[in-house]
Amino acid sequence: MPVHAPRLVLVKHAQPVLDPTTPAREWQLSEAGEAQSRRLAASLREFLPCRLVASPEPKAARTAEVVGTELGVASLPVGGLEEIDRPVLPILSPAEHERVNAAIFTDRDRAALGNESAEAALARFSHAVIAERDRARADGRHLIVITHGTVIALFVAAHNAIDPFALWKRLQCPALVVLDATTLALAGIVDQVV
Repeated sequence: MPVHAPRLVLVKHAQPVLDPTTPAREWQLSEAGEAQSRRLAASLREFLPCRLVASPEPKAARTAEVVGTELGVASLPVGGLEEIDRPVLPILSPAEHERVNAAIFTDRDRAALGNESAEAALARFSHAVIAERDRARADGRHLIVITHGTVIALFVAAHNAIDPFALWKRLQCPALVVLDATTLALAGIVDQVV
């Protein structure tokens, strides 16, 4: 059944190939991620008609390309939707990954991992999302944004009473958060699309 109230759907990209020799912003979508993206499209069908945009990072852009092909919708890369800046890091255990990333949410005015603080990332991301939301609303469409977990968590928490670190920990590859496009109120979370 189609969703009638305008929605903003923030989607964490599908599973990338984890490559410890390159920054995460350059990671490509894995074979499993390609299959996840096709299943993700089925979950997003209820948000047609839509405007489909994505972070230009390869893992998000490719997720959007697959979703767009499945839905018959063009996907557009949009600057500003990238993940918070991170340097090349070794592949960490889930517990260590969580510990390292906690610093992003703890001291949001300091660049904890790379060259960008959480507040700077949130401002950049918010500007891009709101501009795209307004474009979609002008055309009477929902907006689907395929992007990254940290910026999703920061944005959702900025508009709702939710702990951004707790949300970040919930969001697997791929996952989606549905907001009311007008009020930005949280309407639903799918921790992982299977």
